[in-house]
Amino acid sequence: MGLFRMILAISVLIAHIDDMPGDSIVSRKLLGINIWSGHAVFAFFIISGFYMSLVINEKYIQSEKGVSRFYLNRALRLYPIHWATLSLYAVLFFCLNVPSFLIGEDYGKPWLFTWSCFSNTTFFGVEWIPLFNADGWKFVIGPVWSLGVEISFYLVAPFIVAKKLKILVALTIVFILFRFSLYFFGVKLLPWRYFFFPADFCFFLLGSISYRIYAARERIRGWRILGVVSAAVLIFCNFYEPLWTAPDLDKWQSWCFFLLVWISTPFLFSLTQKNTIDNWIGQLTYPVYMVHMLVITTISLAYHGRMDKGVLAFLGTLILAIALYSFIDHPIERIRRKVIRRGSFQSSGD
Repeated sequence: MGLFRMILAISVLIAHIDDMPGDSIVSRKLLGINIWSGHAVFAFFIISGFYMSLVINEKYIQSEKGVSRFYLNRALRLYPIHWATLSLYAVLFFCLNVPSFLIGEDYGKPWLFTWSCFSNTTFFGVEWIPLFNADGWKFVIGPVWSLGVEISFYLVAPFIVAKKLKILVALTIVFILFRFSLYFFGVKLLPWRYFFFPADFCFFLLGSISYRIYAARERIRGWRILGVVSAAVLIFCNFYEPLWTAPDLDKWQSWCFFLLVWISTPFLFSLTQKNTIDNWIGQLTYPVYMVHMLVITTISLAYHGRMDKGVLAFLGTLILAIALYSFIDHPIERIRRKVIRRGSFQSSGD
């Protein structure tokens, strides 16, 4: 799963490199990654639903104070890297004299300034900023809006993902129908079908059902073969360009991809969970996702040389992500292992 998650993160990185001024050789075609960035984000939601269901059902639900320990584990995973990234953003804006709420500039909207400081620091409510304020994007740092959606899921996950399968299926159907109703009634993708948690909740629920498939793996013949087949199909899906001709996230082509990720996730996890290299790649996915906009912004504002900016952004993102993982996330992982009382399955960066 680590390699697939990294492909998803790189697809987001490529999309934002495309927005940099000037041309770059870094492209989806060059790297052989056709997945659109929005599809990658929703695929992350499905995978997150799977992982959270896995750890809650197999670790936290069986332990004393499991819910509070789950929240602590999530905080240890998300906040140190995020706060380090925010600090680097503040240094960048201060050194380059770029207006930003991170260095006290409120753009004449004190209430939004206060809300932004809180939500960008904690993730809570950050995805609501562009829903209610057209200029709100200047108050959203990097890709943290999707972490706001993730946090919403984490809050309710301990009380949902351990429910009976028929309840999970019923909830999934309800929220898929809700999402489709928005689409068929002409509600625009941005912002309501992208940032609005109730519209995204169905993807996390799909991941939770994927976990139930994984939990029943001993009763499924040819489980490992199915994992290999799933990997092959996802690779084919990535390279099959006709599937990526409808960037709207609710076209049938998009849902073909989402359903494929949903079906493949338990098999891929089983296939790769003991692979050390794949696990390490998976650990880097979160820092890559969090710092890539910082690197892109830094190069766009401060670099005036002749070297390809896209290449610099790509390499810089990987280098900074490895550094943050090595000096921040990896040491904290020891604490996280004590929190979850690590058992039979290896950590996968979640």
